[in-house]
Amino acid sequence: MKQKRVLAIHDISCVGKCSLTVALPIISAAGEECAVLPTAVLSTHTGGFTGYTFRDLTEDIEPIGAHWDSLDLRMDAVYTGFLGSFEQIDLVKNLIDSLPGPRPAVYVDPVMADKGKMYAIFGPDFPAGMRSLCEKADLIMPNLTELAFMLGFEYEEGPYSEGYIESVFDRAEVLGVPRIVITGVSFEPGRLGAVWKDYRTGETGSYMRDEVPGYYHGTGDIFGSALVGAMEAGVPLGDSVSIAIDLTVGSIIRTYSARTDVRFGVNFECGLLGYAYSIRDKAPVRVASAAEDLESIERMAQAIWHEAYRNIVPESQINYMLTRFQSAEAIAEQLSKGYAYDIARTDGNDVGYVGYRLDGNDLFVSKIYVMAQHRKEGIGKALLQMAFEAGKAAGADRMHLTVNKNNSKAIAFYESMGLKKISESKTDIGEGFFMDDFIMGRGI
Repeated sequence: MKQKRVLAIHDISCVGKCSLTVALPIISAAGEECAVLPTAVLSTHTGGFTGYTFRDLTEDIEPIGAHWDSLDLRMDAVYTGFLGSFEQIDLVKNLIDSLPGPRPAVYVDPVMADKGKMYAIFGPDFPAGMRSLCEKADLIMPNLTELAFMLGFEYEEGPYSEGYIESVFDRAEVLGVPRIVITGVSFEPGRLGAVWKDYRTGETGSYMRDEVPGYYHGTGDIFGSALVGAMEAGVPLGDSVSIAIDLTVGSIIRTYSARTDVRFGVNFECGLLGYAYSIRDKAPVRVASAAEDLESIERMAQAIWHEAYRNIVPESQINYMLTRFQSAEAIAEQLSKGYAYDIARTDGNDVGYVGYRLDGNDLFVSKIYVMAQHRKEGIGKALLQMAFEAGKAAGADRMHLTVNKNNSKAIAFYESMGLKKISESKTDIGEGFFMDDFIMGRGI
């Protein structure tokens, strides 16, 4: 599975956990590469500190983008946060439009207001500029104040009724954004969270946690970064919202319990492992890397191979091949030699896997298996497509695999995916056993 590259466009504070110092580790923990574009450098963030230094980097945005263009550098997603001027908004919009390759997914946190008031740095015309950026997004994550300023309705204090939130969703549809997450929403005193809507499907949802007393800097950046990381890992929107809120609230609780100075931000670092595992449990496909991943593949292989090959090769040969090729130790050795494995997951359970290796411009798909009860759910197709995309991203223009000549179901599946028989092979695998296969392939 190709590792995604997410571009985070935020300011950076040398001390104080917010903006880029939050986005980079959280998005990285989600398994994505986090590229950064700092819009300003501060000695500390501005909440609770005085005398901080500030260096505006607006004039660097365009040349950085031009250098990326010269490198044909691709971004899978762009995530924007605090932008301090109309000029920065326009530069970011131009950057998004000019990035090489397919258009990236765009996530916008329109940071400019809270609790019914604009931040002092912004004038009354700033929301119109921020709205123009939001209209380019695939997902926005405003609070109700920011949404009210962008859409021109009067802000109301919560708690809110479900009917009121539904009316806000209706108002926000004019932005043309496919998905929206509204933060800082409460339906009852003492409970706080976020609501979301996918305008493409009409689905809505909410996730609430008990409110922790006090005000904590950087929590919006933690939520936004965690949401983007989960979404780009393939986690569904509702699950991504709950994962992001759990990381945010857990960070606040650790800080509140330790009674540390809130000016320096909250302790999100100790929650990153749990965040990564939450994504692992919810994402439909993940890269096999940890020891438990290899053990999971071994368990799946034991179940799948005995069922799939029992009328094709002798039982003794199945056991031999499992030990030689699909034990956790054997898979670990394959990984050390350039193979990659991706694991498919459904309803909290691992249900299939694919293994592959790049050889020049040719992708060899070594293994692709799905548990019997999940074989008509499109999982095999999704896994094979993942391998194709990984190969293409690495420079491959075609692929091949081997399939037992008597495995008619597998052959039919590969043919449905556009593969054709290229040749035949008979391979001595030791202990008097042979693999008698067709070699099938296609361009990618």
